Amino acid sequence: MCQREHVNDPQPGVYERVRKVRIAEWRPEWLQGSKRSRGAIQRFLTERRAGDSAVSNRGQGPRKDSRQCPVRQTMDALTRWLSLRAYGLVTSTLFGATSVPSKMRARFERLGSVSREKIRRKFPKIVFDDHTTGHVLIESVRAVESPARIILYLHGGAFFMGSPASYRNRAMRLSFRCGAEVFVPNYRLAPEHPYPAALDDALDAWTFVRDARPDSQIFVAGDSAGGGLGLSLLVRLRDLGRTMPNGAILLSPWTDLSVSGASVDGNRRRDLWFTRRHLETWAGYYAAAADRRSPCVSPVFADLSALPPLLLFVGENELLLDDALRVRDRAMGTGTDVRVHIGRGMQHDWPLTLPWLDESRLAWKAMGRFIEEIAQAIDRFPGRA
Repeated sequence: MCQREHVNDPQPGVYERVRKVRIAEWRPEWLQGSKRSRGAIQRFLTERRAGDSAVSNRGQGPRKDSRQCPVRQTMDALTRWLSLRAYGLVTSTLFGATSVPSKMRARFERLGSVSREKIRRKFPKIVFDDHTTGHVLIESVRAVESPARIILYLHGGAFFMGSPASYRNRAMRLSFRCGAEVFVPNYRLAPEHPYPAALDDALDAWTFVRDARPDSQIFVAGDSAGGGLGLSLLVRLRDLGRTMPNGAILLSPWTDLSVSGASVDGNRRRDLWFTRRHLETWAGYYAAAADRRSPCVSPVFADLSALPPLLLFVGENELLLDDALRVRDRAMGTGTDVRVHIGRGMQHDWPLTLPWLDESRLAWKAMGRFIEEIAQAIDRFPGRA
């Protein structure tokens, strides 16, 4: 049973209660309809998950053998250890708490950007398109010939870094893994454009994508600051009475710019990049004069009722652990369907930054299953979404 915590009064030591991976039960109550319809959807998704589990178990043979091999086990552990330490060394060196935002932004672009031409040389069939809505530029990526769905992806970067170019590889992977056309808006960045610029641009991007693909299943996804922005977008859409996405995937979401989560101090010796000073300083770039505990700035304090299904990923050892866990508890308390994957020993954004690790591969598979389950339920029960 998941323990709830009071959002306005974080319980000390909450991070210690999740030292082992726990996944919140996902109850598919998100489709509207009669009790009989919801029961049918429940049975369908339960059977679907059981089938996936059976397939997964049948495929565990080689992995079980590899774990029984001491050499392979040692090599896997060494790869994980080296990857995490290298991640910590690079991020803490290039993106310090008090480094100049413009310099960090340039480093982020140099580190992550890849040209379309370079990608096309390796994947000739990939398709890129450019779109514009108002002042917001949007890049779309299709890594599959016939995308079955749409994903609006809000990139991370602490609200002052990141772009479609530096997230091009990640958008391509998301498109391929989820069979989707991925739209990445180039929303305005702090400190030049503080709150609510990013949220306004995200809303404009959603409106454009919804109008451009009116008959498609659309999901919202984002990581870090983009994960928090994605949750804020859902709350804004609900409050405006607008069409909602079919679901949302949030990776290491930064949902509390007041930096009040217990894991900020509890994981300070485990997080290899962030410190309290990072979060407090960087939150100021975006929040500026706004109240950092405002639900519009920090969606962990928002009413999370009547939202679509949420899938959250968070590293066990990152400072933002409680940002995800409190969203889970608050969402579950209002009846919103949510599941959380906690990566044992993992750091911030691990499925994106360390995609070669086994933990990351499992996370990517979970994203694909989440989307497929929702899509198949909608197809099976049309008119209930």
